[in-house]
Amino acid sequence: MIEAAKRQRVDVERISFIDALRWLMHAKPGGELPKLVVNPDRADRVEPRVKKRRPKQYDLMRKPRAELRNNLMSQGVNS
Repeated sequence: MIEAAKRQRVDVERISFIDALRWLMHAKPGGELPKLVVNPDRADRVEPRVKKRRPKQYDLMRKPRAELRNNLMSQGVNS
């Protein structure tokens, strides 16, 4: 990504990872490098790397729904 940004003379923050990969895949050996897609400059844009998912109250469903429903019915739990 840094190399792609240097060749296009833009900040690294304006190049997406996918666009940098596409740029490398379409480059021909010994040929001219293709034009890179550059995102618009979005001032004061900060995207922190954090976990988006929060722990849930319920466990994951690890059995088929019908089996879980039958277990609940046999226990007398009605929802």
